[in-house]
Amino acid sequence: MMQSATLSIICPYHSSLPGYKSSSVVFRGWYCRRSDRIRLRRFFCNECRRGFSEATLTFEYRQRKRTINDLLFRLLASNNSMRRSAVLACVARRTVERRLLYFSKVASRYHQKFIERLEPVRSIHFDDMETSEHTKMKPLSIPIAVEHPTRLILSFDVVSMPPKGPLAKKSRKKYGPRRDDRLSGWNRVLNSVAKICVADAAITTDSHIRYPEVIRSHMPFATHIQVKGRRGCVAGQGELKDGGWDPLFSLNHTAAMLRANICGLIRRTWCTTKKKDRLFQHIMIYVMWHNESILARQQKRNKCFPFPRAA
Repeated sequence: MMQSATLSIICPYHSSLPGYKSSSVVFRGWYCRRSDRIRLRRFFCNECRRGFSEATLTFEYRQRKRTINDLLFRLLASNNSMRRSAVLACVARRTVERRLLYFSKVASRYHQKFIERLEPVRSIHFDDMETSEHTKMKPLSIPIAVEHPTRLILSFDVVSMPPKGPLAKKSRKKYGPRRDDRLSGWNRVLNSVAKICVADAAITTDSHIRYPEVIRSHMPFATHIQVKGRRGCVAGQGELKDGGWDPLFSLNHTAAMLRANICGLIRRTWCTTKKKDRLFQHIMIYVMWHNESILARQQKRNKCFPFPRAA
């Protein structure tokens, strides 16, 4: 039976409209969620005459199998495709696709809170990785910034880039000219990194001729160190360098881990990326796993942490 006592609960259906009054929401009983048997409260809005519950505004809203979230999160962050994850979790591939979107939302919010509580960064490694979208004739660039020496991933992006080398002519003939969005990707990554760095931070990159100007526009007082690029080794999938001391080891090691744990980034594989935004979401999931694992080792905890609830 509906109670007359008012609550400080916001109605999710019309709270953004002008003249909204939160006092119109009243308590309307309880219900037991079937998936995990948790008891939740129901509410009713007297203005729009619609009901909702505590779970309406959460990312897990209308999930039927919440018990598979922990397993799927570990599988997607450990070099498994969506099809293989569906087989191992005994669910449909469409379910894994929906969970990928859900995991990316939770990971994005986690990363935002992680950046807010992070201490000011003093040393950064910045560079970009290269992969492809559907075919090698459609290359993608992944600018990434990593804290040195902890290897915490601070920011990244996924943007398109024009093809180069022997496939450039074939790509232009088959798919037409391709946009070069690398500069906009560098600006977004460096803009987010500049907010969490000290003014005189040290940023190390390779010898790309466009890096000094871009870095100076976002971090004018930073110390920019450029090093000469070297040939990659086969074991590191082209990211780890072959022999000797690597001045960009923190970034190259992190990039090699990305390729080893995200199936769409592995070189010479048939599991390619089909959509650019899906690759961004998959990388965001791994970034959450990667950063939490490093923090767990620093605090001497078990790095195989369970997937956190978004509620």
